[in-house]
Amino acid sequence: MTKTIYLIDPESGFLVGESVHPLDPVATERTGKPVYALLNPALATETVPPHIPSGMRARMVRGKWALEALPPAPQPEVPVVPPPPPAPPPSTIEDRIASLRAYVQEYMDAMARSLGYDDIRTAVTYAEEPAVPKFQNEGRALRAWRSAVWAACYELLDRVKSGAMAEPSERTLTGLLPSLSVPPLETPTAASAQGPADAQVASTTEPTAAE
Repeated sequence: MTKTIYLIDPESGFLVGESVHPLDPVATERTGKPVYALLNPALATETVPPHIPSGMRARMVRGKWALEALPPAPQPEVPVVPPPPPAPPPSTIEDRIASLRAYVQEYMDAMARSLGYDDIRTAVTYAEEPAVPKFQNEGRALRAWRSAVWAACYELLDRVKSGAMAEPSERTLTGLLPSLSVPPLETPTAASAQGPADAQVASTTEPTAAE
């Protein structure tokens, strides 16, 4: 036969559950019959608590159960929403024009990259490099084009600042700039391809006038 005991929270005295009354192993073995262990009244009791209605709880007070109302459920915390960051200040005409100039620079760099160069600055260094005629030809074309682009760009942006022209989009601005034109590489003619030695041989084989 087992007994039920009722567990008590030692700090608050509230009923926290039920358990089986443990046996005293030494006394049980000595007597040959079940002997229940002594209970700590601060931790458990054999006293049956009363029926606990909804919203109530049982508490041990001076050896007797008393009913108390459950405390109200804590209100959920209202999440604190941080205020939105302040709106950035409106851009000025100087800011937008600087952005357009930066886009034009990237536009020219992209054009140079399409021809195999790192950027427009690298490409124009080949304008004075005669070792590879193809690179020199493209370098000269890109250098002239860069100068023409910046001249047209600054003229257009000056008109924008003065109010003579509506502020263009990036794509519209590049559409108003000069186009790149790389002239075909000149192929040397047979006559111009002769070296000094070839010219000397040719002069010695020319027919002489009859004496």
